[in-house]
Amino acid sequence: MNNTFGLVRVSSVGQSDNTSIQHQKDTIQKYCELYNLELTEIIEEVYSGTTEDRDGLNYLMDKVKSDGCDTIIVYKIDRLMRSFRSGINFISDLIDNGCKIISTQEQIDTSSISGKFFMNILLSMSEMERNTITQRLQNGKKHRFLNEGKMVCSNPPFGYKRDNGTIVIEREESKIVKYIFSLWNRYIKYPTHLRVRRVNRMLFKRGYTFRKGVSFKSHHIHRIINNPFYKGVISIGDFGTRKHQYGNVVSPRLYNLCN
Repeated sequence: MNNTFGLVRVSSVGQSDNTSIQHQKDTIQKYCELYNLELTEIIEEVYSGTTEDRDGLNYLMDKVKSDGCDTIIVYKIDRLMRSFRSGINFISDLIDNGCKIISTQEQIDTSSISGKFFMNILLSMSEMERNTITQRLQNGKKHRFLNEGKMVCSNPPFGYKRDNGTIVIEREESKIVKYIFSLWNRYIKYPTHLRVRRVNRMLFKRGYTFRKGVSFKSHHIHRIINNPFYKGVISIGDFGTRKHQYGNVVSPRLYNLCN
């Protein structure tokens, strides 16, 4: 059975008072009559096209997922969503759930070969837009890293913290980091697994813990010992390495002795 729903939208209450809503509804009804589609319901919305959390769209998606709707008709594709990326994502979700999309003015029917071709073009454009944004973000990170020596990942390592938009040394944590390096150097002649065990034992005796009171694990210790950030060097993937501006927790000499 064909369960067809129409969607009409205007972006303001003022528009809903004129013929815009009614014109969209009349066009959809005439289309259904022409192509023998039984119109179950027409959903009316008064929302800005950039608003993503819309009752009408949520209602339609629930219908689609419960097999209560297999066709959605709109006056134009932008009635579904004016924001390009959000609109394409929503339409993709509808199609993935077996729902057909029809636009009366653009002559789009996603059940047809030409309609599928058109949607593939839109999806490709959406992917290109995402990749372009990702590339711009990467270029911004690379600039901040190479030209300013700034950290561009989300969380600073143990021993540092974020403060007023920058990264500073955290006093108590940095003491623990220095102690770990000194112990690691003291036990340098022991095999790695014994060295880790001895360092852990000494940390436990002093009541030192990792963030949020978590007991130190071997991977915490390895990560600290092998992180050049503590000697004032930042290293990020393909960007390479350079000195950073946040201060050393240990000296380059001690770091090199431990590594």
